[in-house]
Amino acid sequence: MQDNITVAELQTALQLKSLAYKDNGTVAIDTLDGMQSFSTGAAGTYSVTSTSVSVPATYDALNVTPAGSVTLTAGTAAAASYDKTSGVSISSSAATEQNPANYTPSGSVSVTNVTVTPDTGSVATVTDAGTAYQLSAGSFTHATDTSSAFAVEGVVATVGTDATESGGTDESETLILTNASTANAITEVGAMTYVDPTLSGSLPTFGSQSVVIGIGSASAQASFTGDGAVLAATPTYTATDATMTQPTFTADFEGTSKTVTPTVATTVSAAGTDGEVTVTSETITPEANTSSKNFSVTFGVNA
Repeated sequence: MQDNITVAELQTALQLKSLAYKDNGTVAIDTLDGMQSFSTGAAGTYSVTSTSVSVPATYDALNVTPAGSVTLTAGTAAAASYDKTSGVSISSSAATEQNPANYTPSGSVSVTNVTVTPDTGSVATVTDAGTAYQLSAGSFTHATDTSSAFAVEGVVATVGTDATESGGTDESETLILTNASTANAITEVGAMTYVDPTLSGSLPTFGSQSVVIGIGSASAQASFTGDGAVLAATPTYTATDATMTQPTFTADFEGTSKTVTPTVATTVSAAGTDGEVTVTSETITPEANTSSKNFSVTFGVNA
């Protein structure tokens, strides 16, 4: 028996969605409308060539005469007078306590009654220098010593071994006495002779002498022969007029300013130095211009 299937159950079984019932539709996508332009130099080394230019070297001489006028005004001639020294009179007067002398004429100083009292003392003097000391070397001699032999250990006793078995003459347990070894010893000391060193010379001989050890006192009298005086100089003057031959002047200038442009006389050609410019590589990321557009899409007929 066949069951009836509803449209909804058929849609679920076939997993049909809303697009299965549409014949066409609209899809929005972004499209590339254009690319922003850019330019860059290729990496490498580029030569740079200078260009000569003409620059002024000299200028024509300018003769500029300022416009205006100068007013010169003469002032009053200066006049002056001064006192001319015509002579000097010198006078003198006796010096007083209130008016001490300012000039001392030549004279003489006399010193009399000079008395000196010295202090004396006694000091040692050398009357004979003496003789320099000399030391004569002594001596020591030693005659040959006498020696003879003497026993070092005396008699040495040993016990024999059974040497007959090996072909010897000593029998076992035999006491054997042998002379001890000897050595030379001094039995008489040789004569010794000693000579003392001798010292010759003499000390200096001293005496005494009285000498001056200081000045106990000293006195003298001095006198000066001469008279002091007070000198005064009194100049005399004569009034004399002095005339200035050079007057004073004041000047004022009135004029207008003027701008002067010099003209070029000669020029020279100047150029820079040729060279090279190195351009490194550069990575540039372009930026695209996009816009959103809708496109119509026709779907196939549903089976």
